[in-house]
Amino acid sequence: MQHENLVGNFPTFPKQLRSKQKREALIESAKLLFIEKGYEQTTAKEIAAHAKVATGTFYRYFSDKRQLLMTLIDDQIDSMIPLDLEWKSGDPEKLLAGRLEMHYHKINEKNLQKLMPELMLKDAELAEVVNNAKMRTQEKVLSHLKKLHKKGLMWPDLEIETLIWCLHSLLEKLQARKNEGASVDYNEFSKVFCRMLFPPEIIHKMRTGKINEWKGP
Repeated sequence: MQHENLVGNFPTFPKQLRSKQKREALIESAKLLFIEKGYEQTTAKEIAAHAKVATGTFYRYFSDKRQLLMTLIDDQIDSMIPLDLEWKSGDPEKLLAGRLEMHYHKINEKNLQKLMPELMLKDAELAEVVNNAKMRTQEKVLSHLKKLHKKGLMWPDLEIETLIWCLHSLLEKLQARKNEGASVDYNEFSKVFCRMLFPPEIIHKMRTGKINEWKGP
């Protein structure tokens, strides 16, 4: 996905294989150095040297190091947002625990998540893009949960918009713990999370396969 306002117009976008490889080397070097040294402490010259290209080559592909950073974030923005929630069949607690483990494993591989709090404080444009991505996720979750509520699968006396706000707050707290390096029991977290959504009898029916069709009006 490309957010044009986020990355801006590139000086040059490579077409030849060798040029593409140089650009990718710059992106990978920037990611490693941003994580290792921090964004503010890393220079375009250092990124070019790490990628084994001339500093002029850096500016052939990127206007400055911010544009390179935004390119990195642009490619990964949706994976940094708490995962989409959707249940179709099976044990909801096990499904969520598995998704959470996979989600944070991918984040740990990319590591850019650790840079985000500092960057968002200093860059209003980036903060707006991240918040917009969160809103898209919340709207998708809201649509799905409304369908489940209409089917009578959720607590009938809970207001959905407030419930979603609470659920996303839990996910953000989980993200904060992961950023701090704390260990998290995904199974226990998923129990609490799912029981805020579904009555015990509904969870039992999901587990036993008595509810296996979630789509439809």
